Amino acid sequence: MSSAGISFGGLASGLDTRAIISALVSIERRPISALETKKSSLGKQKSLYGDLRSLLDKLEPAAKALKTTNDFLKMKAVSSDENVVTVEASNTAEPGTYSLRVVELAQAQVNATTGSASPTESLGGPASFFINSGGNQNLITVANPTLNSIADAINQADDDNDTGVRAEVVDTGNPANGGANRYQLVVRSTTPGVENGFTIVNDDGSAAFQAVVTQLAGNRLSDAQDAELLINGTPGGGGGITVYRPTNQVSDLWPGITLDLKSVPSPNKDITITVSTDAEATSKKVQEFVDAYNKVVDFFTEQNALNAEGKAKGPLFGDSTLRSMRSSLRGIVGASVGDTGNSAYQLLTQAGITSDTAGKLTFNSTKFAESLADDEEAVTRLFAGGTNGIANKLIGQIDSYTDSVEGLIKTRSEAFDRQVKDTQTRIDQAERRVTLYQQQLETRYANLESLLTRLQGQGTSLNSLNR
Repeated sequence: MSSAGISFGGLASGLDTRAIISALVSIERRPISALETKKSSLGKQKSLYGDLRSLLDKLEPAAKALKTTNDFLKMKAVSSDENVVTVEASNTAEPGTYSLRVVELAQAQVNATTGSASPTESLGGPASFFINSGGNQNLITVANPTLNSIADAINQADDDNDTGVRAEVVDTGNPANGGANRYQLVVRSTTPGVENGFTIVNDDGSAAFQAVVTQLAGNRLSDAQDAELLINGTPGGGGGITVYRPTNQVSDLWPGITLDLKSVPSPNKDITITVSTDAEATSKKVQEFVDAYNKVVDFFTEQNALNAEGKAKGPLFGDSTLRSMRSSLRGIVGASVGDTGNSAYQLLTQAGITSDTAGKLTFNSTKFAESLADDEEAVTRLFAGGTNGIANKLIGQIDSYTDSVEGLIKTRSEAFDRQVKDTQTRIDQAERRVTLYQQQLETRYANLESLLTRLQGQGTSLNSLNR
């Protein structure tokens, strides 16, 4: 017997048993690879549902912006003369025309000294005076009185006690008499209106100090004054109602309308405020809703797309939950709202919002504005008609998907988690089986090598006897 072809270079059989074992184990691992692919797909599906949740979270506030009449309709207000009055209207403003005259503007009280040569010149020893404001008497004490320290003490009292009175020393740059009156101490109310005026009264101090305080108390540059308006008067300023307000920003004359008084015209005249629906602003809100809705539709379409080979592009292809959600949302935006009060405006398409075969919406702002002009109330009810309005129905449907406790997306996500956990358990079990199988193969091939080694030795001995 010849030993030719027998190699004992680590493998008595001459076979690459390691490669054989690896190949057999690789075949045995194929089910594990399939499970790992499934686990990865489940993770991607869960992540995509998270993406859908984000899109729905953006769609919901866009729908809520159309949920009620006040949310849906944006109002605008125009003043006949913005040099006299500017105006803003909130969604609660009523369309209509309002008339007013600005008789007086509200103004804050301002007092000032007539001037001093220096803001730091001493006015004697410790001194004090009173500032009476808002029904309160405030004692102002100054340890080392100068114009600057008096201003500081007034401001500190306002910081501490909210006196509503502030002060500063103004450098007028006046060169007269060698600048003898260059620096003026100015004291002012921080807010306009009669009720925010103040008085200044001496208490104690040097003659120089008391002279400055007396000067400050008596030299009023502007009186505290309320705004005075004449509303709903006849042309020319007759009749009407006179109203007073302590500020030039008036927001309590008519609901939802804020006036900013700018000036008193001369000669005086009636100012007309016109409030109407702002079709452009309302259209913008509808466009934002359409854009947010279309992003959800695009998501559905993308998940059901095929690649060039006709295979599913995404892991959610054919997902029955997505199909159901898509169908429900399309059913809402395509439904008829029967209680708008006008059969011409019971569908979104009648108000300028059309849908293509994929369910994607297109907004025609011109047609929408025409619809608002034709029947504002019916178009509003189409979107914001209580429980039957499209916006409210859509919000309810979205809530059923995104609710953090019982929402459909949360339920699906939890199902994906369970499937991933189950798949991982199967992977772990299969890994243990493969490990055991590999160990068995290694043992068998090791035994085979051992047997071949013994046989090889016996063959060598027999060859020796035959020589």
